Amino acid sequence: MVLLSRAWRCWRAIALLALVMCLSLAACAKNPVTGQDELVLMSESQEVAMGANYYPQVIQLNHGLTPGDPQLQGYVNRLGRRLARISHRPNLPWQFTVVNSSQVNAFALPGGKISITRGLISKMSSEDELAGVLGHEIGHVTARHAVAGYTRQILMTGALLGLAIALGDNEYAPAALAAAGVAGSLMMLGYSRDQERQCDELGYEYMTRAGYNPVAMVSTFELFKKMQKTEPSEIESWLSSHPLPRERIAAAEKRALASPLSNRPFNTAEFNRRLAKQKRLAPAYAAMDKGNALARKKRWGPAAAMYQRAIAAYPQEGMFHSRLAIAQMQQKQYRQALTSAQKGARLSGGNFYPSFILGLVQRSNRNYRGALAAHHRAARLMPDHVVNNFFLAYSYDKVGQRKNAATYYRKVAKASPKSNYGKASQKRLAQMGLQ
Repeated sequence: MVLLSRAWRCWRAIALLALVMCLSLAACAKNPVTGQDELVLMSESQEVAMGANYYPQVIQLNHGLTPGDPQLQGYVNRLGRRLARISHRPNLPWQFTVVNSSQVNAFALPGGKISITRGLISKMSSEDELAGVLGHEIGHVTARHAVAGYTRQILMTGALLGLAIALGDNEYAPAALAAAGVAGSLMMLGYSRDQERQCDELGYEYMTRAGYNPVAMVSTFELFKKMQKTEPSEIESWLSSHPLPRERIAAAEKRALASPLSNRPFNTAEFNRRLAKQKRLAPAYAAMDKGNALARKKRWGPAAAMYQRAIAAYPQEGMFHSRLAIAQMQQKQYRQALTSAQKGARLSGGNFYPSFILGLVQRSNRNYRGALAAHHRAARLMPDHVVNNFFLAYSYDKVGQRKNAATYYRKVAKASPKSNYGKASQKRLAQMGLQ
């Protein structure tokens, strides 16, 4: 009981300090869009720094940039910046990219960092549709929606801490303090329906200021609704973060009909030129997506056949070779898997997943030094990836470098203590007498 009492006094002291910090950081600032005062816990410079910090990691989680297509990247970045210059926050360090994910999605990070997926842009048919989506995402940044979510989470944490102190119940304090690590999950915060409606209006405002036909926003919504029926798995990520009730579509239709730009032809010529490569490669990526669906069902032979079809259509895409390596490894074709994984990593040297997969294949071939080299390359791109760090620890363990192994086991145990990898790390540290 004495130890428990001391622990609780310690928790109370930490909780009080956290509450004081929250209150001292709180400030009122004018929202750039509404002009109204709002409580925020992040300055603009902090917002910009947070976006710059997370953006490279989010790009890696989405398989990097579209390979071998700098013209598309330049085109989207120019269009995005053009829209951002006429937004409510023109002076942010705006950046727009196309990431190499088949998911239909787009996302905005604090401070002006925005991406659209290959899966979404490849399904569009005009620059006007692209402008509508980018304008919507710009709206999330100009209205500081991520900052509002961050503030809400911090204040919620403060309320939990205050409740824990008031109740004197030491069961609540650790959980509340654990919730204080909200900054790391900032990019995962969802938006409210009101925020989505506001961004629809802002997207309309920005695209029409730039001279685009707002009917394109309606056609994009209709595309999403059609995909929701025919390809629900592909649209799932978008709808989970951008709910699309019927009234949003009706509001977009009403705005479009009232606009003098609604009769203007869609801009298709340059869009089609810039998207020509992605449209041409769509069958190759479709084959990969079918392979992924088969792999999720553990049908490794048919999955490998689909990956080989994708490679035949576009042999320069490293992701196809890396996916094939996994299917081959699962069929115990370790030599073939190594060849495929090495080629995937060579073609996609600047991406996390090919290096990570090469590490897994090297480990399966019991080449632990090769695994170390591959996992270290992956770690340079995503230093906090729990699974990659676990296999770094495991590989160090296998080559007898116990000190390095313990460093990474501790890192995994601290980052994800309740996961299987965290528990395995704790167990191994205990076996090593280093916990």
